[in-house]
Amino acid sequence: MDDYVELRGLIAEIDEDGLAERLSGWPVLGILVEPREADRASVAVWIRAGDPYLEERVAGIVTGFATGGVDRSAHRDADWAAAWRASLAPFEVGERWWIDPHPDRATDAPPGRLRLAIEARAAFGSGTHESTQLALLQLERLGCEGLRVLDVGTGSGVLAVAADRLGAAMVVAVDTDRVAAWEARSTARRQTWSCRPLIVAGPVGCLVGVAFDLVLCNMIHSELGPLLGEIRRLTAAAGRVVLSGMLACEREAVETMLGEEDLEVRAEASIGEWIGLTAAPAGAS
Repeated sequence: MDDYVELRGLIAEIDEDGLAERLSGWPVLGILVEPREADRASVAVWIRAGDPYLEERVAGIVTGFATGGVDRSAHRDADWAAAWRASLAPFEVGERWWIDPHPDRATDAPPGRLRLAIEARAAFGSGTHESTQLALLQLERLGCEGLRVLDVGTGSGVLAVAADRLGAAMVVAVDTDRVAAWEARSTARRQTWSCRPLIVAGPVGCLVGVAFDLVLCNMIHSELGPLLGEIRRLTAAAGRVVLSGMLACEREAVETMLGEEDLEVRAEASIGEWIGLTAAPAGAS
């Protein structure tokens, strides 16, 4: 019996978000979108085998967006996530980053770029999502040389590792998910330099006695809200807070929450419908 089914086709790049939205209510295992020529993208969708109704409906959704036919392939005794990871290629983010999803078979970063070995794990972030890329872009702009950096909700540890690579004097990464904290530690060990962020499995409120020059937080705004008080407490008087994981339509609500904690927006970046904000304590230079 087949374990999972892969549905693959070509769509217009502009339809990527629309396809993801249409599939959001269905129990798909994963979606991979890769840019192609002429503003088109290759999309692959994985679902569990054995449910003809599910396959028919998901195939119908993909077909509705596809510019040609949809190819179906069935797989047995295989890990769909492994197939997804194997299909990923290294990619550039901003002007400095080179994200390599294959630590075990490294590719050299192009001249002028910094390689981050981030094994693709759908649950904790692999650098492909716009929100992670926005955070990396803000790190690239601000720099980390000699700074004390805190990564709240570190997940895979990609931002903590990036801060370490940029020369931070100290990097602390926290996550309430013990599995995520372990994954972040594994990510640090996969790098080609001596990458040693302090990984903490627990709430951000457990940190005391230190003020951070730069606080990073990539999470949806409903999860960010309850943490902003602690984030403000841990931000140095002249520090910066880099936020990502929010939609453009949520900006006003996030800015209001920031104002309640005496934080002001100083810079903004966007990719598609996602935005990233850099904030600072009110009155900071």
